[in-house]
Amino acid sequence: MGKGKKGGKHFSKKQLAKQLADFFTAQPGKTLSFKEIFKSMHLNTHPAKMLAIDIMEEMAWDDFLTKVSDTSYQLNTKGQVQEGTFVRKANGKNSFIPDGGDKPIFVAERNSMSALDGDRVKVSFMARRQKHIKEAQVIEILKRAKDQFVGRLRVDKDIAFCVPQDSSFAHDILIPKKKLKGGKTDDKVVVKIIQWPDEEHKNLIGEVVDVLGESGDNNVEMNTILAKYAGGRGQRHHGRDHAARRGRARGLPRHVDLHHRPRRRQGLRRRPLH
Repeated sequence: MGKGKKGGKHFSKKQLAKQLADFFTAQPGKTLSFKEIFKSMHLNTHPAKMLAIDIMEEMAWDDFLTKVSDTSYQLNTKGQVQEGTFVRKANGKNSFIPDGGDKPIFVAERNSMSALDGDRVKVSFMARRQKHIKEAQVIEILKRAKDQFVGRLRVDKDIAFCVPQDSSFAHDILIPKKKLKGGKTDDKVVVKIIQWPDEEHKNLIGEVVDVLGESGDNNVEMNTILAKYAGGRGQRHHGRDHAARRGRARGLPRHVDLHHRPRRRQGLRRRPLH
């Protein structure tokens, strides 16, 4: 008499993948262990169990499932399209941070749609290849973080452009010659974007809204810092001459000797420090 044949259904990979997809879809939000899956789907043979494990791993790579532990999965209810914040890096290793999450997801420059740091974007997740990191591509820019930037002006014969102070920019900002507001080469300027990149235009186009002055001047560099951290809005540091005029208007002396210390008045004693 021959040996008894073990029970259990035989599935092709395609059939089993469909059944697993239906099984998880019917139970969104529930974490399912291998033991529960095998029992519910009547996977009694070792080959069937190993095939199911391989399929679930592939589903996790494709973001259809979320791996909860080494022996459990659940349906990925966040889907393939998410919204969040774009983070631009000078080294080109841009990323996307989903709403409610803190784990960055890589976005290649070619898939960034020229999004800038802090922009609110919508992304779709790309099919993952084995031994490759999870990757997303920007499919829509929902809201720009800001539209004014600080940089150094370059004016050539036929074209002008602004080299942004922020090194994370992938491209310079083109400036029409009639939008220079009197700025010249090497001036630090505040530029407002008047045309964002699209399918027909790949470049940022802007206009000068404030000329801060020539690069290298101390007051200009201070104005540049103030404008940068004011979101591009030009705040001016007027320097020592302006401060001196304000001081004289308030009745302060024209010059103050910083090395002169007034004599301590009699009868006053230094209080001890506690």
